[in-house]
Amino acid sequence: MQFPIRPIACVVVALMCGLPIVAEQPRPTVVARVVKPDDARRKLGLLPNYAVVPGIKNIKVAVLDSGFDGVDGKRPYLPANAVVVEDYDPGFIKRFSLGDPEFQKPLLPGNSHGRLMAQIIWATTGNAPEGPQFYLLNANGPTMFRRAVRYAIEQKVDVILFSGTFEGAGNYDGRGPINVAVDAALAAGIIWVNATGNCGGAVYNGRVDVGPNGFLRFGATQTALRFRNRLDENALTLTLTWNDYQDAEDAGTEKDLDLIVEDSQGRVVGECKLTQVGPGRVAGDGESKNPRERLTLTDLPACEAGQEYRIRIRARAANFGPRDRIRLLLTPVRETPIRDPDTGKMLPAIEFLDATRGGEIYPPADHAGVLAIGDTMFESATGPTADGRVKPDVIVSESVARFSNGEETAGASNAAAYFAGVVAVLRAVDPGLTTGHLRQWVQARDREVLNADIVTRPAAPVVVPELPILPRPGVPLSPNELRALRYSEYALEEKRVRGEASPQVIISTPSGAYVVRSGARLPNDPPFAPAPSGVPGTTSRAQAPIGVGVSPRPTLPHAPWQTPSPRQLSLLLGKP
Repeated sequence: MQFPIRPIACVVVALMCGLPIVAEQPRPTVVARVVKPDDARRKLGLLPNYAVVPGIKNIKVAVLDSGFDGVDGKRPYLPANAVVVEDYDPGFIKRFSLGDPEFQKPLLPGNSHGRLMAQIIWATTGNAPEGPQFYLLNANGPTMFRRAVRYAIEQKVDVILFSGTFEGAGNYDGRGPINVAVDAALAAGIIWVNATGNCGGAVYNGRVDVGPNGFLRFGATQTALRFRNRLDENALTLTLTWNDYQDAEDAGTEKDLDLIVEDSQGRVVGECKLTQVGPGRVAGDGESKNPRERLTLTDLPACEAGQEYRIRIRARAANFGPRDRIRLLLTPVRETPIRDPDTGKMLPAIEFLDATRGGEIYPPADHAGVLAIGDTMFESATGPTADGRVKPDVIVSESVARFSNGEETAGASNAAAYFAGVVAVLRAVDPGLTTGHLRQWVQARDREVLNADIVTRPAAPVVVPELPILPRPGVPLSPNELRALRYSEYALEEKRVRGEASPQVIISTPSGAYVVRSGARLPNDPPFAPAPSGVPGTTSRAQAPIGVGVSPRPTLPHAPWQTPSPRQLSLLLGKP
């Protein structure tokens, strides 16, 4: 048997010198923490007013994610009472009809995204050892997501953070199977905080305009959408969806599109040709009950300017109409920009040249009762939603988080985590805090920062039938207001088709709320043109797709978040 030499030598020396023998202390566990959390708390307005919040130990926060790598009890990344749920009890699944109890989908190995989000929340609340109480819930896929939501409801959590979105599962108007689960959480009084996503500049929205050869047209002459790849051996995923989702999951669709990618010479480099099947049928191999096509391209060669890849979409059914819309998302594997060797500028490795800036919000961030959080970066997704609501609901001015192991993260996920921490603090101060109070505070901040003279204007201008929506004297409508008003045509038609007697769309903006009803007209401001005369019951809009080939950074819809002071919070909650 071998013994370590140094400890024995130390004991001998200690005995010879008559010194007391001290047992060697165990080495403390090294843990990666958020660096300088007080800097972020100060920027968010939590310091100095909320330096210590005794009630934080009573707050329950659920983080829904697909990966919590590292939370295994060996390193104290979070308070000791944090709970990780990977598999849900079969009895629980049966009781709430949450799918087949035999189906379990594990967390993604090596994925620490959810754990990092929880760490940001904890740092924002002050890193108190006693709380908040964290529930780290497996939401890896729609089925596990629904189970996580119900578990959070049963645990009576105060705040849910979901720093993710689903590319399908809805028509981007706040409805669909994913948002049905969210409804239950909101009904339970939970404040739902959701990241808007980092797909800014990576989305195309447009109508389904089928040409004579069955391929979709994007404008008068364009028959393909273009993207440039600047790196060899690159990879990306393309997700095409169209607005034929129902509230029930896998309800089926008889509208069918194919997704094809070609190089500049017309050679096919990848395609997805699932056959969509309608209600009452079981999807077999090569079939899908969802209005979605997903294509992953790997080992993609770089291309020069003018030699871009082309995305073509072909209709396999003749049942598309004027209300049908598509959305195409490009998700590169490499998200970090690269430096152009000629100019030195930072450029995206994959650039979607025909992206339509705006309309980038995916479920459940599109839910009307969810607080969708974005930041000021170009990549942060922006609205409006398909039914004309401005998103994000809250803007966090800076989302960077640095950890003591050298890791650095940023983006809408971080912004949402920071804001979830703010919400946890405010609810610890007053458990009566609701989503409505937070929206009210955002509106107050917007009035103060963005529209200082709004107090002289009507709080909620109403658009009545046949009355034009005109810019207020000296205060033109913002780009976000114009986009939201433009989308209201589709939303009104949807409500009319569903049989509503007096359909209307409420559009919330920093300068008030517009109630748009049949017969409303958009302002005759470029690039928007009035609708042709004699088209009753619709708002006007240009006939071309929105913004083809243009990806400007939109005006931020809200002033950056600043936490209300204790006095302001009391007034917000109606207390003296």
